[in-house]
Amino acid sequence: MTGQLGEADLQRMAKAGFRPVESDLGPALLDTAMRLGRATTVVTPLDITALRAQPGRPPAVLGALVRTPYRRKARNTNTGTGSASAAEFVAALPADEQLPFVRDRLMAEIAEVLGHPDTSRLDAEQAFGTLGFDSLTSVELRNQLSEFTGSRLPATVVFDHPDPASLARYLHAELLAQLEPGTGQDEPATPETRKVDFSGEIRLDESIRPEGDPGGDSEGDPREILLTGASGFLGAFLLRDLLRTTRATIHCLVRGSEEAEAWQRLRDSLRWYRVWDEMEGESERIKVIVGDLSLPRLGLGEEVFDVLARKVDVVYHNGATVHWLRPYADLKSANVQGTQEVLRLAARHRTVPVHYVSTVGVFAGGAAHGGPAKVTDPTGPGEALPSGYTQSKWVAEQIIGLARARGLPVSIYRVDVVSGDQDNGACQTRDFVWLSLKGLLQAKAVPDVDGGRFHMLPVDYVSAAVVALSQRTGTGAGRTFHLYNRSSLSLRTCATYLRSLGYELAETDHASWSEAVRADRENVMTPLLHAFDIMVSNTDAFYPPFDTGETDAALEGTGIECPELTEDLFRKYVEFFVEVGHFAPAPQLVEA
Repeated sequence: MTGQLGEADLQRMAKAGFRPVESDLGPALLDTAMRLGRATTVVTPLDITALRAQPGRPPAVLGALVRTPYRRKARNTNTGTGSASAAEFVAALPADEQLPFVRDRLMAEIAEVLGHPDTSRLDAEQAFGTLGFDSLTSVELRNQLSEFTGSRLPATVVFDHPDPASLARYLHAELLAQLEPGTGQDEPATPETRKVDFSGEIRLDESIRPEGDPGGDSEGDPREILLTGASGFLGAFLLRDLLRTTRATIHCLVRGSEEAEAWQRLRDSLRWYRVWDEMEGESERIKVIVGDLSLPRLGLGEEVFDVLARKVDVVYHNGATVHWLRPYADLKSANVQGTQEVLRLAARHRTVPVHYVSTVGVFAGGAAHGGPAKVTDPTGPGEALPSGYTQSKWVAEQIIGLARARGLPVSIYRVDVVSGDQDNGACQTRDFVWLSLKGLLQAKAVPDVDGGRFHMLPVDYVSAAVVALSQRTGTGAGRTFHLYNRSSLSLRTCATYLRSLGYELAETDHASWSEAVRADRENVMTPLLHAFDIMVSNTDAFYPPFDTGETDAALEGTGIECPELTEDLFRKYVEFFVEVGHFAPAPQLVEA
């Protein structure tokens, strides 16, 4: 196809950021694209450096891939309103002009954040997700709207509204609410999300009740295991440890358009976390089931669902949709209804035990008694939890409580922040701790604050503990365990360790550091600044302590203990992040 192109043509393409598709690679790429069954797939080698060097912003379709340093142009806090505040300016407009003004201003901000030259290509009725908003751009838009309105808007404000038109109505009401009564406010300044009645969300289908006796040997030697979330971080290590400790066939529920795609997705994840080489010899015991937690019967046909319910001896329910900005309504189908479908499968024929991986985030702050939160301390309520994700996990736990009351043996494992493997340092990159530290490296600075510490659980400890607790005869089905590391690393200690590896990290005052991060669109910490500020100012509230007495007692004699967070372990994590390109190369590691 490109045989007639001359050298000038090839150079022009290279300057535009497109590398040549080699002859032996082109047909393979075409075959891959055809197998995916997606009409819009484009596969091409890109030269990211060349794209980044182009004048202006990159094409919108590549905006998330090619982050460019961003400096907001200087502007008056109340641009478009003269010396008046935005609220005063809007209130002074004729009633029929107020909302259109706010909507036009919002659309201009959206165009700037997304890199459009104007608003002509934007539709106020189009969903934010369709417009191209992700966590980073949604928080950037929130920051600009907070500047415009003069009020601190929630980090979730974009995801709390389906489209710009509804967000404009919210902002209009928010502005008018800042003034004295009688300024024409016709609607409350609250997001247009449906108020969730969390007590009404706690319900379990009446048909989900234990049937028959437990089948197989679910504790000692199960023959068939169902694992959800195997393609995720913790799920990869749970799969590895289940292969190590049982002779069972492990059925992994994985999303995909077909089995081959789901298998590839699972293998890619296992390779990323460095566990596939160990598993490959046992791969015949891994069976991929194409499904979806957010769909009835886990996205399986009735016959497949029933066959699975008849033969599975134990279920490890680790899968969930994790997103810290999306509201409860967006996560309910996968995290709440998906849990109900798992319980439906477990109860259908033989009362199969379920091991559910939850989060310590179901607690609304620390325990009321002031000490470490115990497994028996009350959690929630949902209204008091800070995110839709923790709310969805709390509701799922309450539904499990109903299942337990009906006689289903369901154990809960509340897990704190999970860090990398102790052997090879493999970790996930989209994690608060590591994104925060990457943001420090990008800024080449750390704020001069006394607070801030990270509690981290090595992923291989978590997986080993969950599997061991689930298999120990006598630990008792239907119990709850906390997995929490009493050891921690302070922000100052992390900075010291990073400097020892040769990274440049100046110490600056917090205000200057925060402003520098906000000014750099490429800094990954931008969406996390609010959470980071809470962590460094009130770490005990951000990372409250948890009692692990039940867990420690049940693991006694297994040799499984939560490790100390040491400099050697921290270095191993950094080595992994450097190797995969998540961190810039560390000078000391390069020399070594």
